[in-house]
Amino acid sequence: MIRVARGATGFWGRGDNPLPQVNVAAFKTACHAVARSIGATVGQVTPAGVTPSFHTALIIVSGIRSTVLCHEVLPVVAFVVSPPRAGESLTNFTSPPAWANAFELGGFRLLDVEELSMPLAATDISDLAEAELEQVRHWGPSTVGELMFNWWD
Repeated sequence: MIRVARGATGFWGRGDNPLPQVNVAAFKTACHAVARSIGATVGQVTPAGVTPSFHTALIIVSGIRSTVLCHEVLPVVAFVVSPPRAGESLTNFTSPPAWANAFELGGFRLLDVEELSMPLAATDISDLAEAELEQVRHWGPSTVGELMFNWWD
């Protein structure tokens, strides 16, 4: 059973200590290091802001565009088939490309499609803070991916 880490929703309560944020500069640095290692280029990098709960980057190698998502709180990255569209649930996760292992050198864990597609009902969410559980009840994500990479406000 997958255990969902505290901070996975990107929320915390008023009395809770703020969660550490993944620095968008560290994500950009990792993207550029990955790109250099495979002869790719980095397209637009978009920081999370208020919503969504993730940073995005485009990596282009041999004409193939890969959209990388970086969680704003947890040092994890995931890949989607097409760039996210504001407000739409992310359900088009894909397995990390072979070159994605280079993100691990930057301190990021790769999330695979099986983990992201896991039904939330089959996971352990006991580590989530009460404020996060309230958001889960309100928004009703059905998978780990929808919980972690969201547009909730």
